[in-house]
Amino acid sequence: SKRRMDATIVGVILAIAACIAAFLFLGKSEKTPEKTPPPVVVAPAEAKPAAVKPVVSKIGGGKKGKKEEKKHPQCRFQFKGHAGAITCSRVSMTGKMVATTGEDRRLILWNIAEIPPTQTLNLQPELDHGAAIATSPDDKFFAVVFARSKEVKIYPSKGAKDGAHVSFASKHITDVTDLIWSYSGKYLLTFAMKDKDAVRLWSPRGEPMGTINPGALEAYNVVLSPDSRFISIATMQCDAKIWEVGTDKDGFGFKGKAMELAGRTGGSGSAGHASAVHSVDFGGCSPANLVTDSSTAATGSKDGTCKVWNIAVRYRQNEDPKCILTVDQPDKQPISKVAISRGKIAKYLATWSATAGLVFWGLPSGEKLSVVGTEDTGHVFHMEWFESEIEPHHHMLLCASPDGRSQAWLPVPP
Repeated sequence: SKRRMDATIVGVILAIAACIAAFLFLGKSEKTPEKTPPPVVVAPAEAKPAAVKPVVSKIGGGKKGKKEEKKHPQCRFQFKGHAGAITCSRVSMTGKMVATTGEDRRLILWNIAEIPPTQTLNLQPELDHGAAIATSPDDKFFAVVFARSKEVKIYPSKGAKDGAHVSFASKHITDVTDLIWSYSGKYLLTFAMKDKDAVRLWSPRGEPMGTINPGALEAYNVVLSPDSRFISIATMQCDAKIWEVGTDKDGFGFKGKAMELAGRTGGSGSAGHASAVHSVDFGGCSPANLVTDSSTAATGSKDGTCKVWNIAVRYRQNEDPKCILTVDQPDKQPISKVAISRGKIAKYLATWSATAGLVFWGLPSGEKLSVVGTEDTGHVFHMEWFESEIEPHHHMLLCASPDGRSQAWLPVPP
């Protein structure tokens, strides 16, 4: 019996020990879930700022980053293919191609019939770089005047690497700054702004056809009308003279001075500019439309005004062109460049100055349509309108900057 009592006592002790162990185990298991949630809750809270930080840094990047990400809404396209400064950028008469020259000696032809523009030719002649470039009316040839030699060479657009077909000396004394191929295809002109005979006319075979002395110490730019009849030069004088090239009983050739964009006070036109004319341009129909017509011209002056002129007058009977519109540059500062859009009735006018930037105007009202600052355009040394096949924007303005950029601008945001 004693042995049974001892066994009972041992059994009770083991039962009590088992109950205590079970109690301790249950208590520990109940506390464990309370410790596990904190990592689950804290982890997302710490990860959230880490995910946002790079985004904030990217959006708040430097000015350079912002310019790369955001393009001006009026800039239809932009291209740059030269290693250094460009010396000329010109739209072909068909509106399908742009030809550029640069100090890196490269001659580049661009296809702008599609966006983005693509290079169709990249030629690098030895020893000399192009000062100016122009294309034939059908885009099959292009002419280049070289900076050091002042020589003009005409290349085929396809097969240019085989060499020039025509080569002749321009006979200019000072630097040649421009070259234009007439819309009719019958002649070319070279321009040296500091020469006494600033303009020289040439046949496509290199035969001299005449010279023009603007009668000023310095000339700023030269333009050719879309019908190939008129040549005008902007000089340090208050007017812009117009010369005629055409056919008469003596045949085709240079015919001499035709009229002046002066608007003499008391004459048939309004008062002209009060200071030097920095830029001149002709309006008219594009040969790409198989119609040639030139009835308007525009001048931009140091006096801060731009004037539009009706040149469809009887100039052979000494009738003067009439000033039909005057607009003031927004800041009243000198205008460096002016361009009037193509078409029988011009729709747009563009002016550029280093202070106000690029300003678009509607015609015939003279309403200011938009302004693009110089931080977007750069320093514009050449600009011209062209009629693009890229829908739905028909009229575009090509602007060239020395930093190598060529940009096509819309007159109003799309």
